[in-house]
Amino acid sequence: MAHHESVICPRCKAAFECRVGSILQCQCQQVTLTEDERAYINETYSECLCASCLTAMQKSYRQTHFLKRLQQFFSLSSKR
Repeated sequence: MAHHESVICPRCKAAFECRVGSILQCQCQQVTLTEDERAYINETYSECLCASCLTAMQKSYRQTHFLKRLQQFFSLSSKR
């Protein structure tokens, strides 16, 4: 039997249905995360997040890491 649970997103406080018993139908499956993105999110949150917050955290991770790569590039360029 599928287990569904109403939970509150710890980030935005929105209610959503967690479908841990049928994970392929869970709202979190809308967001495809890399292992690095998962680790980044797990640094702050240990509970399930709603799909909107997963997307926002993914965007934050990507922006942060893009800026780091950009800084490294300009740092290397200025040494030439």
